[in-house]
Amino acid sequence: MHRKGSACRESGSRDLPRAFLGVALASLVLVSGCGGSGGSAGAPPAPSSKPEETAFAPALKVDLSAMRRTPSGLYIQDIKVGAGAVARRTSTVSVRYTGYLADGTIFDTTGGDKPVSFRLDGGDVIRGWTEGIPGMREGGIRRLVVRPELAYGKRGTAGVPPNATLVFDIQLVNVR
Repeated sequence: MHRKGSACRESGSRDLPRAFLGVALASLVLVSGCGGSGGSAGAPPAPSSKPEETAFAPALKVDLSAMRRTPSGLYIQDIKVGAGAVARRTSTVSVRYTGYLADGTIFDTTGGDKPVSFRLDGGDVIRGWTEGIPGMREGGIRRLVVRPELAYGKRGTAGVPPNATLVFDIQLVNVR
């Protein structure tokens, strides 16, 4: 959209018919890249696939330097260590969670509702969870920073754009 005072505004454009002026300005913006740093006009910048290059919303309180990094690039931080049974790769677990985009937007949550249950090695959850939940104890809360390749990758999913680095706060309710 052309705004008054934009650096793309042409001087002396009062002599042009209004319809032509709108087309000319739109073309100028697309061709010159004015109003953005390349790419499509108005398109958001592509997210980084590396958590280390991702700008996280301050409200998420993500501090990668305080987290453990696995060989796959998953970041793990125990917010609260539980006292119950330990989750194993073959366990069936029940969790409550909230999933955030890096900008702080919640894209999925169990909220205060009934926890969700799944078998960790059953292929029902993203790889970031199958790597990040084992070792948790019942009652514990863990934060995971999951790079796209361990989540929804280049395709994304409902509410998650392609190549998104995700943040999950997970409470382990039960281990079976």
